[in-house]
Amino acid sequence: MASVPAEEWDDRSGTPAGSARKAALPAEWTRLLAGLSVAFQPIVQMRTGRCHGMEALLRGLERSPFASPNDLLDAACMQGLLAEVECALHAKAVAAFRALDHWPNAKLFLNIDARVVGVAGSPWLAPVALAPFTLAPFTLDGGAPDPRLTISLEISERRELRPDHSIEQAIDRYRQAGIGVALDDFGVGFAGLRLLYESKPDYLKIDRYFIDGIDQDTRKRAIAHALVGYAHALGILIIAEGVETEKEFYTCRDLGCDFAQGYLIARPSLDLRAVPERYGIVEELNRRDRRKPNEASLRLSEVIERQPPLAVNSPKTELLDYFRGDNSPSIAPIVDRQQRPLGLIRERDLKRFVYSRFGSELLRNKGLGDTLLDLVVKSPVCDISTPLDQVIEAFSAEEASDGIIIIEGGEYAGFLSSGALIRLVHERNLAMAADQNPLTRLPGNAAIVRHIERALQEQDRKHVLAYLDFDNFKPFNDRFGFRQGDRAILMFSERLKAWASGNGGFAGHIGGDDFFVALSGAEEKDALARVADLVAQFRSDAESLYDPEAREAGCFEGKDRYGAVRRFPLLSASGVAVVIAPGPHRLTPDTINTAIAGHKAIAKESPDKLCTVHLPTLYPLPCAALAQTEGLR
Repeated sequence: MASVPAEEWDDRSGTPAGSARKAALPAEWTRLLAGLSVAFQPIVQMRTGRCHGMEALLRGLERSPFASPNDLLDAACMQGLLAEVECALHAKAVAAFRALDHWPNAKLFLNIDARVVGVAGSPWLAPVALAPFTLAPFTLDGGAPDPRLTISLEISERRELRPDHSIEQAIDRYRQAGIGVALDDFGVGFAGLRLLYESKPDYLKIDRYFIDGIDQDTRKRAIAHALVGYAHALGILIIAEGVETEKEFYTCRDLGCDFAQGYLIARPSLDLRAVPERYGIVEELNRRDRRKPNEASLRLSEVIERQPPLAVNSPKTELLDYFRGDNSPSIAPIVDRQQRPLGLIRERDLKRFVYSRFGSELLRNKGLGDTLLDLVVKSPVCDISTPLDQVIEAFSAEEASDGIIIIEGGEYAGFLSSGALIRLVHERNLAMAADQNPLTRLPGNAAIVRHIERALQEQDRKHVLAYLDFDNFKPFNDRFGFRQGDRAILMFSERLKAWASGNGGFAGHIGGDDFFVALSGAEEKDALARVADLVAQFRSDAESLYDPEAREAGCFEGKDRYGAVRRFPLLSASGVAVVIAPGPHRLTPDTINTAIAGHKAIAKESPDKLCTVHLPTLYPLPCAALAQTEGLR
């Protein structure tokens, strides 16, 4: 929605082409817009519950000829009034926002039609030229810009971008004025990765389509995981749209999303009187989560440098003091008024000022710009709970040569230097080498036990934990030799790695021909079908290990455990899948092992080579007595 009077501008200079004047809206449009209202929905930090911002949403369309905001904007566009209507809607939103108590504590998120982004005469070009170096682009009373007002524009992906203008150039102008940019409805519209690449936004809002049921959909989780990793590598923060259940909240938070918006936290409200500082529902959800902090989070807390940031509106001369001294840091993290990181300023970029006799005077030169924003370079951003693999992935970005900004609850927490990250990588590599199977390079027993322990702690989600091993592997190994046996193991391990990567699961190698896989948060039927497919695929893969005669016969000759020669079926795999229902329980890794051991023989006799064990929600006694057993049909 929109806020400033439209003006005539010269695109070449970015200045008024004449005296500024308001663009008049036809009387029918003025009456129509006057009858509309503005509702606000909060955008909340997922780990603290702090209100980060309010999105302005249009209401009252039932009293108009239009069924939706898109219909209204389409009609304005057809009449050549889109920019003027956007300005009027934004003005209404800003006025309503400034009427709330405590409004300076939050950002205002305004939706802007992609068709007017960067177009001459459109909203948010004029304010940039008038007040290019303030955090607030305008005031409604025509006075000086109010530095308490911080705004982010949400560009929806549901509209096709104009092919004849540069999104990147327009957004650079927004950013120079301190106006943030968010990509709305990401993943379901026209522009996709192209818009993400061109706009270099501050926020990425993952569309509700991908959030709905994400706790039960491994494919949605995989897509969200990739988006979070890519965005954080570029210094972009993630907002999960449409969070409606506790399970969706936990899943999005654990994937690394920084903020949440949705009915679980608060519905859009027309009756809001004040901007809350925090939302109790989020604080309560985090209190109820009894899972231990992951090791990466604990280790990151130990190694990050807690160097103080500089506010983006600080005078440039403060940089001289920041970098002065023998032990001064080589970078300065820059944050906005809400402690959200904007990027870094590097000492090496300021050498001509820092080491100059007239450095202070040069920095005061208005021709070089008045705020720190002109000197800021983008830096990858990672939450303090981000898995180390994702942190390393972010560091591989071109912008990460100096290190990575670490945030907690969406706010600046510290800086992870390149040296500290190299130490973490070295520690991780040593730990992995000690805990990997030397043949397959899959996680070994200790890692498997840790994964089972974490799964048992996550009692709000369903888990499928499966033990898999080969059938008739010893006679196969004796008949064809250990090298062929190793080939079978390596073949299966590669299949497991691909399976785990594609399904967002976990795969480990217990030893010999014994393996372990796990899926969490998926529907039981889907998870079991994927495990069954893995078993079936290996049966087909293993045929390549035999000569044509054995494949045609469907068996091979070998010695049994008593030394007698007999025929054995071709190599296959079987498994026991333990399904753990959501809810409180007293399960331990030992009881999982007991359930598996008690049903291995049943799995090998099953036509589909898979036995499913359902553990009860409450589990006071050995599982073999209480488990329900059935073959997967």
